Amino acid sequence: MPVRKFSFLFFVFSIIAGLIGAVMGEWVLTSYYGVWPNILLMGVYFAQLAFWAGLFCLLAELINPTINGRSWRLEYSGLSWKVLVPSTVVMLFAAGLIFQFFYSLNFSTVKPPDDIVIVMDISDSMNKSDPKRESLKAAAKLITTMKPSHRASVISFNDKAAITKSMFPISDKKESLAAREQIKRLEYDGGTTIAGALDTALKEIDDNHMPGRKPMVILFSDGYSKLNLTKAIRPYQDHEIIINTIGMSKINTDGAQLLHSIASRTGGSFHDVQKANEFTNVFEKIYLENQDRLLMTERYGLVKDSLYLVVLRVVLITVIGGLFGLALGMIFDNRYLAKSYTVTGLISGLLAGLVLEIGLQSMSGFSTRLIADLLLTVLTALGTTIIPIREKFSKQTRQAPTGPDISATTAKRDRFSKGF
Repeated sequence: MPVRKFSFLFFVFSIIAGLIGAVMGEWVLTSYYGVWPNILLMGVYFAQLAFWAGLFCLLAELINPTINGRSWRLEYSGLSWKVLVPSTVVMLFAAGLIFQFFYSLNFSTVKPPDDIVIVMDISDSMNKSDPKRESLKAAAKLITTMKPSHRASVISFNDKAAITKSMFPISDKKESLAAREQIKRLEYDGGTTIAGALDTALKEIDDNHMPGRKPMVILFSDGYSKLNLTKAIRPYQDHEIIINTIGMSKINTDGAQLLHSIASRTGGSFHDVQKANEFTNVFEKIYLENQDRLLMTERYGLVKDSLYLVVLRVVLITVIGGLFGLALGMIFDNRYLAKSYTVTGLISGLLAGLVLEIGLQSMSGFSTRLIADLLLTVLTALGTTIIPIREKFSKQTRQAPTGPDISATTAKRDRFSKGF
């Protein structure tokens, strides 16, 4: 007769696994985004999360065999250790790799930007907020990391805006070197005119327009200036040009709020820099975010609200959840557990996918991913509590054997009665 089983230790350990997996996954994203291919990044992310889930659930059952029974611990736990890595790391690595590949495919007319306009604040206030000129170094380094097929332009502004380096192809090494040298020679002085910077950037885009190429703006400022926001960004909205912004709320809250509004109204992202040494990572992150998308991170630009990508992510994460449940069933070598965990895994995957879609728009990335990861590990592990399962061992197999022949017969019957 099907019964529901609940193990408090199993439940607690699945929470611990989710927490460790979320922290490790965040470290992987932070350390290797832009270094590893995206498909490898997502493969590793889900592989390590599944491994921790499988490992801690296995440990919980070894300590207190409530779900699978003492007979499993005595005779079959060795097999569980052998299939732990194949059923978690291998299977979920392959799934993450394949699913990220499908998620990154572009079936729409929306394409990533080809021409990057870097707009830099060089007002006098930068002498205090960025005394080591980290923002200028970050802009120069960004040029070295862009794809050869891209073009770039650099605009600097204080009381007025000026073109530091007009649009040039990244593939031209002499032009790229010249751009980096001109950025290094910039000096901090004067006030702040964000309106003038936006006008100059738009004129630069218009003057260097090439059919089939899509422009994008990265705007940084540590200050605030008055402007008619609707009028300033209307041309960008009309031409679907994304403006990504970087501000320093710690230095100027009003300025950061203005930059946030500029980004959100044009489909871009806003990044709040607390310390000047964060500039390099932020510039590169903005560039990467607008070139691709990850299953576990927020979308930006014109694909931000794509219904197709919303549905695709939820479906793919749902399947990931199902595979998490299947992995647990494989570890315990039991088809009844596999069925129960797979069903709850699909449910947890569906909820995790919805959390990612909703949460990434209003919460921090890590907080959203933490909730999603906990759903994948904890809710999936509650499979036998939610869905009744059949007993794996009969009453006869639980009785102590009385002799060698009976022992051998019992062992054979136990192996036959196992789920897999």
